[in-house]
Amino acid sequence: MNRLRFLLLCFVAIGSLVGCKDDNNNPTAGSQTELLVGNNWQVTDITNANGQSINRNQLSTTNQILFGLKFEFRNNNTVRAYDPNSSNSIVNQGTWTLASDNKSMDVDVSGFKGNFPIIELNRSSLILRQQAPVNGTTTDINLVFAPSL
Repeated sequence: MNRLRFLLLCFVAIGSLVGCKDDNNNPTAGSQTELLVGNNWQVTDITNANGQSINRNQLSTTNQILFGLKFEFRNNNTVRAYDPNSSNSIVNQGTWTLASDNKSMDVDVSGFKGNFPIIELNRSSLILRQQAPVNGTTTDINLVFAPSL
């Protein structure tokens, strides 16, 4: 009887070890795309690389304007910028694609073009890294987006 219990315990232990899987921390294009197109996004903050907010007066005009727009990433790899203060009229549009590693995205919009590393992407937050002038000096900044209502 003890031998039977021992064998049963061994099988349970082996089964639980074999049943464990390695978590994959690499996002897939499908999951990233679903998160991007699942919401319209609005810039709520611009921070330095350490996450500290940057005063808007220290930002370039191009980056200051981002606060007033809503962004729609679409399944067909187009992106639109809307002005909610002007009947949601489209003020800019272009294309976006995920990089092959799904950790950055290429955006090609008039006045806003480049490869933007994805610092964070989930249902409630999108943070993109950009090099932009702050007080006249080019530095890494984070564009912090939240879903827009």
